[in-house]
Order: sequence, then C-alpha cells, then structure tokens
Amino acid sequence: MSDNTPETAAAHPPKMADSPDIDGKIVPPREIPSTATDADPVYDLVEVAPAVPSAAEPVVATADPAAAETTVIEREPDPAPIAATSAASMQTIYVPSPVPPRRRGNRGFGVLIALLSSVIFAGLYALAIATIHAVEIGLFQFDFFGSLAFYTPIAFFFIGFVLVVLVVNRASWWGYVVGSIFVALLVYFGTVGAGLLANNVFAETPSSAARLFALALTNPFIIAAGLLAREVSMWMGALISARGRKVKVRNSEARESFDRESAERTAEYEKSRFRTPDATV
Repeated sequence: MSDNTPETAAAHPPKMADSPDIDGKIVPPREIPSTATDADPVYDLVEVAPAVPSAAEPVVATADPAAAETTVIEREPDPAPIAATSAASMQTIYVPSPVPPRRRGNRGFGVLIALLSSVIFAGLYALAIATIHAVEIGLFQFDFFGSLAFYTPIAFFFIGFVLVVLVVNRASWWGYVVGSIFVALLVYFGTVGAGLLANNVFAETPSSAARLFALALTNPFIIAAGLLAREVSMWMGALISARGRKVKVRNSEARESFDRESAERTAEYEKSRFRTPDATV
C-alpha cells in the first residue's frame, strides 16, 4: 500500500455495508463519524457588522445583488475657503487720484529783482545828491554815505517795491507801471515823515511845524528820490513782468496737459468698465 492510504481513508470514511437486523430487516448504512484531529482547524461563524462609509472616501456600489444597499453621503463644503474668498473679493483698493500741477508764481523772482533795484536806486540817488550839491555849492562830492537821511529813501523804496511785487505777481507790465506810482509816493512821503520825526516836529509850535513840513515837501533831494523811485520800479517791473508772461504760459501748458491726460484716463476707465467680457470655453 502507498503512503496516501491513511489520508484517503480519513477523507472518505468507510460506510458499513447493508446488514440484516436481528429481526431480519435490512438496516440502511450509517456513516461512521470521523474524529477530528488536533491538526484540523476549527472555524467559528462570527457575524460581522457592515462597514460604515468614510467621509473622506466615496462609497462604491458592488455588482453583487445580494449585497446591502449602498448609500452615497455628500460632504458639505468647508465654509472656511468660502469665507476667505468673500473676504478677498470684498477687499477695497484705494487708487491715488492724480494731483493737478501747482501753479508757479513770480514773487520770489520779483523780490530778488526788488533787492537788485534797491541797489540801483541807491547808486542813482547818490549820483543825484552829488549833482544837486555840485549845482548849489559847486562841489561834486560823496560825503553823505554816513548820513541816515541817505538810507531812508532806499529803505522805503525796497519796502514799497516788494509790496508791489507781492500784489502784482504774474501781471503784465501795466501792473508795475501803476505800482511804480505807489512806490514813488511811499518814498516821497515816507522820507518827509521820517525827516520830520528826526527833527522832533512834535516839540515845535504849530507854525514852526508847518514851516518844517513845507521845507520837507520842497526839498530837492526828496523830490529826486521820489522821481527816481518811480522810474526804477517801473523799468525793473518790466523785467519782472517779462518772466511773469513765461510763467503764465508754462502754467497754462501744464494745466492743459493735465486736463488732457485726465480726460484720456477717464475715457479708458469708462471703456474698461462697460467692456463685454470674453466668452470662456
């Protein structure tokens, strides 16, 4: 016999042949129970619960009709990205508006010219005083530079011319022609009043004060100061007004350029605002 005989006998247990009973009846064969060995595994029937579908993985239906009915659970969207997108879409962007060009003035240049004009006025006034002295006493000299009376008309001239420059600014030459009259009157009456105060006119009697006032008004040096102040301020004002015309042209060109760029920018914005978006596939 081969070595496989015991295994075959164990796999197929023998059946008892039909044998008559004690009474002579034939009894059907009975299967002989086989005895389980320690090597044979023992299986227990355990009821396993159906798996719960995970929220992270979709549930896939099987082809087995006997399988349990599958249910697809739809996940709710995360509200955090929606809130972030809404916050980003509601963000306000501030765009700085264009600043119009600043209008340039002519006052700084005018004050410098007024200072230069004061030097010119001082030289002409000194020449006029020396000439008057030469006519009166026959001696042409410049011994009056240390006198306060010489610098008084110069101070009034500078103050009056600066005031005219600040008021007239970029105006034409006619503004400085009219302003030169104001400068001449300020120099004339300012020098007269300063001379009377220097001579203590308030301590004099009314008749003496009137006499001093008449002498001051007819003083040739003061008259010469007033005339020179008018001429110098008028002609130097022509120089200031010439630059004022150039400044006005530059301001006008800068303003026109700004208005043109603003109109183009507004037209481009309106065009982009009402532009039809391209169709997306």
